[in-house]
Amino acid sequence: MSPTMQTRRDARHPIPDPAADQGLSELGRARFQERLSAKDASLFKSDPAHRKVIRNSLGWLSLPRSMALALGPIRSFAAEASQEGFKSAVVLGMGGSSLSCEVFRRCFACPQGGLELKVLDSTNPGSVRSLESSLDLKRTLFVVSSKSGATVEPNSMMEYFHARASKACGAKAGRHFVSITDPGTSLEKLSLRLRFRKVFTNPPDIGGRYSVLSNFGLVPAALMGVDVAKLLARAAVEADDPGTGLRLGAALGVLAGRGRDKMTLSLSPGIAALGLWIEQLVAESTGKEGRGIVPVREPISADGGGDRVYVRIALAGEVDKAAEKDLQRLEKSHPVIRFTLPDVYGLGSQFYLWEIATAAAGFLLGVNPFDQPDVASAKDQTLALLSGLEKGKLPKETASFRAGGLAAHADDGLVSSLGATKGSSMPLAQVLRSHWARMRAGDYGAILAFIEETPEKVRLLESVARRLRSGGAPVMLQYGPRYLHSTGQLYKGGAPSGLYILVTEPVARDLPVPGEKYSFAVLHRAQARGDFAAMKAAGRRVLRLDLNAPAVEGLRSLAKAAPGVD
Repeated sequence: MSPTMQTRRDARHPIPDPAADQGLSELGRARFQERLSAKDASLFKSDPAHRKVIRNSLGWLSLPRSMALALGPIRSFAAEASQEGFKSAVVLGMGGSSLSCEVFRRCFACPQGGLELKVLDSTNPGSVRSLESSLDLKRTLFVVSSKSGATVEPNSMMEYFHARASKACGAKAGRHFVSITDPGTSLEKLSLRLRFRKVFTNPPDIGGRYSVLSNFGLVPAALMGVDVAKLLARAAVEADDPGTGLRLGAALGVLAGRGRDKMTLSLSPGIAALGLWIEQLVAESTGKEGRGIVPVREPISADGGGDRVYVRIALAGEVDKAAEKDLQRLEKSHPVIRFTLPDVYGLGSQFYLWEIATAAAGFLLGVNPFDQPDVASAKDQTLALLSGLEKGKLPKETASFRAGGLAAHADDGLVSSLGATKGSSMPLAQVLRSHWARMRAGDYGAILAFIEETPEKVRLLESVARRLRSGGAPVMLQYGPRYLHSTGQLYKGGAPSGLYILVTEPVARDLPVPGEKYSFAVLHRAQARGDFAAMKAAGRRVLRLDLNAPAVEGLRSLAKAAPGVD
């Protein structure tokens, strides 16, 4: 093994040696580190179309150094916003444009003079209304964040809040907006036309989920007062010596190839939000061509299956004796990987480490870790529904059957096993039991909730997840449309090992999207219907339940009917 492939082996980074050593040998034979550093697109795929995507996706490799030299305008802008009296900064974005900001928002304290950072990545009108009610529009800066500049969610959010800001601030509304996008996008042109305060153009050779250390992550972080230079300095340490990231990717790639494709994340409270970012990075990068690593964010299982690998990331000083006891028991029969961060700025090193690891794991799995071929399927289905609006309403649909009074839509296999026909009705518990009975060894489950995340609804959905987990399989809880830009790629493009329950709620109070034929409720509903159609087309086992009003009562019924114990 070449010296550059050696890794730091100390008590902070114990990574399972047998699997990692095998993976590192494969990486070494391919001269992976050397060719990745040289941005050699042929490292991953021989197909010209793939190579074109890869060549335009490797700019993240140099960000710790290049962005450190480009912080002047970011810092000046953050200082200017604070001095002008702005109190809040709201990121309007999806996927890589929003999840990194969630990490900063939840993990870093906002110092005096910093803006309170908020993130909107939902088209649910209740979520939009709830955010708006928390804002003083005259003292709020909106950050419209979109690599392509054409993503429907941030554009709809921008249209809504620009109209609201125009009403509150008049001709100065544009001064309350900043955009982050690639050069030449429609968003850049719109920002100039609407006289946004600032347009940050990002290097175009950086994919969304690899963009945390670019303008997409650093501008919002700087606005809230994060020392972005310190963050980049920590990332630069990993960039200079990527051994640990390579070793992590080697372990994950080899273990997934052996059937341990469920990566259970355990994070200490102060950095728990990092799991959202890792989840997208790993799932969207590896979940394609019928394979992939399934990130699992759930409590540590007392008896994990043979398809698990556990990753514990904790802040020094945040000792969880119960979690450590569980991990010590599990590591007798499962791979357990541990990282301890000296402080919250250790996230800088984690960002780069996981990007390197994901690229390496993708290589070992034989996939292109920089594309997302199946994300477009749900987008296309959604746009088709929106283009067919009749007087602002979605085309009518007929449920497969009714379950406990709820409209139920299901894949053909479930409909057949139930003997259901259109118009037939059966108990909700029977439907859920039959759906979940299709769980096989090595499968996982996911609840996909197109629902406003209120405390009561979240509590009930978590209760459903706990009951389903009691069968032993991992079960994730995801919210739409956020997951469409994250784990959605894995669900449709990865191994057909998932069982999905998609839940929608009726909307009591809608909100318009200025300049569009659709409202937020219509968009939100179209996204749920679109993804359900995409899942069915991909041959996935999926049940969609449309709750009646009030949604909380429907969720209580769901929690009671779900198979398992709470």
